[in-house]
Amino acid sequence: MNEKGNEMDTTKALFKLTYGLYVVGAKNAGKTGGCIVDAVMQTTCTPESLVLCCNKGTWTRQAIQESKEFSLSVLTFDADPFIIGNFGFQSSRDVDKWANVEHTVVSGLPVLKQNAAYLICRVTEFKELSTHVLFFCDVTGGADGTSKALSYTEYQESWKPRVMEAFKAGKPAAQRSGESEIASSDKGEKKMAKAKWVCKVCGYEYDGDVPFEELEDDYVCPVCGVGKDEFEKVEEAAAPSLPAKWVCKVCGYVYDGDVPFEELGDDYVCPVCGVGKDQFERE
Repeated sequence: MNEKGNEMDTTKALFKLTYGLYVVGAKNAGKTGGCIVDAVMQTTCTPESLVLCCNKGTWTRQAIQESKEFSLSVLTFDADPFIIGNFGFQSSRDVDKWANVEHTVVSGLPVLKQNAAYLICRVTEFKELSTHVLFFCDVTGGADGTSKALSYTEYQESWKPRVMEAFKAGKPAAQRSGESEIASSDKGEKKMAKAKWVCKVCGYEYDGDVPFEELEDDYVCPVCGVGKDEFEKVEEAAAPSLPAKWVCKVCGYVYDGDVPFEELGDDYVCPVCGVGKDQFERE
């Protein structure tokens, strides 16, 4: 209970714990993969060591448990939001995530080229929890960068919508630049509102083929591992219709007056070429 006697919202309270955001890189049996994590903690300075918490259901967890090594790229404050979606909203079992981003290879492991720092880690032991695995690791290599690191709080407060938008575009920023934000099919059309199911903990948006309501009760978020009951239904507002344009068929003049075109008098004429109202067509 808080001071006012209201029941505490532990989910929102947990958001206040300080984390970073990291891309884990793994390799096993000739295949590379990776995922987004936030639960990483340094444990000792001498020797340099850390703990990584990884979801049991990920390919990355399995690869680390078998290969006993991984890379850790610290995301920068100005990182491309696509990177988070690329590594967080799909599985390495199905997609070569590293093929979609600029990276290099250090000690046989993939590392993001754009990073605030990176570490190479060797697993010394692990402990299985209910939904995650804790990996205790020695740091065997790495390098510090000059960029500011992105925090989990900053992600929660301002990054989540941009991440989903970038991921749906399906391309890194360099490939998205210059593309039109409005598809030609949107001309004068009204998009229907639709519902989406979003994880209240990490912001993952379910996009599977099976309707969310029909998923089994043991379904868990593929990003943070919480159960189905931690998803909430969000209604997307219908996009407003673009106003219709009335264009003169003779000279191409587009009517832009304050009075709706349909309400103009029959004696209205095009101010450019002088033809009557009947020579305008709606687009």
